[in-house]
Amino acid sequence: MIERFLLVRPYYGINVHTDAQGEYGTVLGSNDVFPDLPLITAATILNESDSHEVKVIDAVTEDRMLPDELLRKIALLEYDKVLVKSTAPTFKADLELCRHIKAGNPSAYVMIDGQAVRHLKDWIYANTDIDLAIEEPVDMYIYRYVHGAAATVSDMPTPDYTLVNYRKYTDDYNNIRLTIQASRGCPMSCAYCPYIKYYGKYESRDADKVIGDLKAVTSLGADLIQFRDQFFTCDSKRIRELCRRIIDEGINVRWICETRLDSLTPDLIDLMKEAGLFLICFGVESGDQNILTEYNSNKGNIDYQRSTVEYIKNAGILTMAFYITGFPEDTWETLHATYRYADTVNSDIAAFNEYTEFNLSSESDISPDIFCSFENATAAKGLSSLSKEEIRYAVELFSTMYTLKHDTLEKAYNYNHKQLCDSRRLASKLKGHENDLDELSRIIRESS
Repeated sequence: MIERFLLVRPYYGINVHTDAQGEYGTVLGSNDVFPDLPLITAATILNESDSHEVKVIDAVTEDRMLPDELLRKIALLEYDKVLVKSTAPTFKADLELCRHIKAGNPSAYVMIDGQAVRHLKDWIYANTDIDLAIEEPVDMYIYRYVHGAAATVSDMPTPDYTLVNYRKYTDDYNNIRLTIQASRGCPMSCAYCPYIKYYGKYESRDADKVIGDLKAVTSLGADLIQFRDQFFTCDSKRIRELCRRIIDEGINVRWICETRLDSLTPDLIDLMKEAGLFLICFGVESGDQNILTEYNSNKGNIDYQRSTVEYIKNAGILTMAFYITGFPEDTWETLHATYRYADTVNSDIAAFNEYTEFNLSSESDISPDIFCSFENATAAKGLSSLSKEEIRYAVELFSTMYTLKHDTLEKAYNYNHKQLCDSRRLASKLKGHENDLDELSRIIRESS
């Protein structure tokens, strides 16, 4: 007997990168549309099984299908099990979507996935009709469900992007950007990182499979490939071998990766460039060494970082640095130090992000209220002595100043002000309506 699965990524008018922050999800201040790689990989596993059928509804790529339309579409389908990919910013709405699905098809087995689910598992079972709260990455769960054994990252199939409308995964410049994975997890122990607790120990994907992934995805006409590895050059010898194979096999691809600057050498940078590296992203986080020490994060000294970034830029590779604004230990002085540090590192792009507390194990009586709807924030206690308004001011000011220095006033306005204001304005209208998906949908339509 064939078991029918329906995998759903909903959309609530706010642009959320569901595969970011270790699958907590991140509200974006841009128009970039990212694939959810674990969800697509899970669909691929089911599609390759003789005992299962799968349909994927990625509402983001279905012309940003709103929840009322999504529910009407689901009502017309036949399925045995349905899985909803949740995020922290949309968690309350995701729960309401699951409630509607269960009410419309009481015999269906309803599942919810995403790292936020780990914290709310007991609450979900006590307060909802959801049948299963999945506490691990969905691709790992589905692999074990189908094959009866735990999986490594090398066991995963090449993601089949034809299961979704993959041409809608575009960046601000309308490049089709698809994602693959050469490794998962990280051997570091930065205390603020949400990836480590969810993905666990570092493991690499077999090089032959990575090459196969690259060939399959580039054949679809992708303009950019982004490696979703948390620490791409963790094993530099392996990355050298991978780059040489890309070059030797004539794979014409532009790609993006995220890594640590202290793992790079000039010869490795040159080789990665020859193999198609287009943009490299890295965390710097704070300009205050005491804060980095407190969070067990050592990124190297500023002279090394600055000289490495300069070498990368001279090689013709774009650079993007990540900074965290609003650590619990931050003051006005340390925030200013972080901006001065960013100015010295001088990457092409700098992303200043608000600190989010993901260490929620100490929170008692945890409920969905721990996650702030349509925001990159939690209601956890013990955050910075600075107010949210003060931290947001710093983020917006730093982002605007940095963009203005490296680009144009028009870009600073569009990227660091207008898109952000539009998103926050809509979010403020949506708050309080997470349990009324029809009203939520109406507000989004009227606001567009």
